[in-house]
Amino acid sequence: MIKASDGRAAVLRALEQSGLTMAEFCRQRGLCYGTVALWRSQARKAERRFVEVETPKADGPGREVPAMLCAELALPGGAVLRVYHRGGEGGAV
Repeated sequence: MIKASDGRAAVLRALEQSGLTMAEFCRQRGLCYGTVALWRSQARKAERRFVEVETPKADGPGREVPAMLCAELALPGGAVLRVYHRGGEGGAV
């Protein structure tokens, strides 16, 4: 039986694996719905962190790195974020 004292991560894992709604899961285990909802919200926010991405460097003085698409991220709602390597002149290559 999972209890709140087992730790947030264990409770959240058990919730996800249970296939139950959060309300039913909390009822069955005697957990406070508001507390578990807060834990889940905090865990989801912690997962949304920025990651630094480095682009390839030129392979010698005066040599340009060819234009390339470095990353594409499809966001909820249909927006797309595209990140390109920038050329030495400050503009997109």
